Formats: sequence, C-alpha cells, structure tokens
Amino acid sequence: MNSSLRHIALFVPDLRTAEHYYQSIFDMELIGREAELTDGLWYTLPFDKGWDEADAAGIKLDMVGLRKDEFALAFFRGDAPVGQVNVVGLRMPIEEIAKVRARLPEGTQILEDKPDYLEFRDPYLITWQIMFPGSKFSTSGVFANRWLKL
Repeated sequence: MNSSLRHIALFVPDLRTAEHYYQSIFDMELIGREAELTDGLWYTLPFDKGWDEADAAGIKLDMVGLRKDEFALAFFRGDAPVGQVNVVGLRMPIEEIAKVRARLPEGTQILEDKPDYLEFRDPYLITWQIMFPGSKFSTSGVFANRWLKL
C-alpha cells in the first residue's frame, strides 16, 4: 500500500494561539479561517481580513487550516475530546528537522532529540515524532532497544 498523510484535524481551546504556534514551528501557510453559522454551513473569512477584523464584526471563528507542501493541519475550537490523536509522526529531510528544532519555543518539552529524529510535546499535549525519509515505523521498544524480560 502506497499512502501518505494528507491532513490532521485537532481540537484546541484557542484557535488564534494554535495558528501562531503551528505556523511558526512548521513554517505553514494559512489556507483558511472559518466560522459555522446558524444555518449549519461553514463560511471562510476573506483572506484580506484577519483576527482583529473578525472580532470587530462579532464573528467567532471555529476552524483554522494551515498547509505545508501537501500536508494540512486543521484546528477546531474546543476542548480535546477523549480519543483525540495524541501522537503524530511526520517524515522530513534532516535539514527541515533542524529548522523545526530551531523554531521550538523555549521551554518546549523535548522527549528525544537526535539529528535525524525529533520528538516533542506541544502545548496541546500532542506528541510530534519527526524523522527522516526512508525511516520505517517501529515500536518504541525496538527503536530504543528496550525489551521486556520474560
């Protein structure tokens, strides 16, 4: 099976803060900010308008979409429900991993840090595991050479 990750959608308590955080960490571009109106349909904020204009108009935005290459990250306003994704694994060239590492805010909880692998926990309690292309998924114990004693 040949597949790749297209998008992930997460709940966050503060869309504006999440947009800034992920945009700066992963160098992502804005693809849209939306509000669900009383008719149950989603409407996109015009690209020449920002958070301040939406606030001034009394519009409470409910979703933000960001993109990096072919990967999209969407955020919905709200608290993370039970079962929300807690780990996301991405592949990036080593030089891109270094750029993400350099953009992490001071105080970020870094769980593992190697030139070809970076694992950190973001403010929304999502663990990001970033590795170089060609690496295969493995269990944590195999990856770290930790084995159960039988």
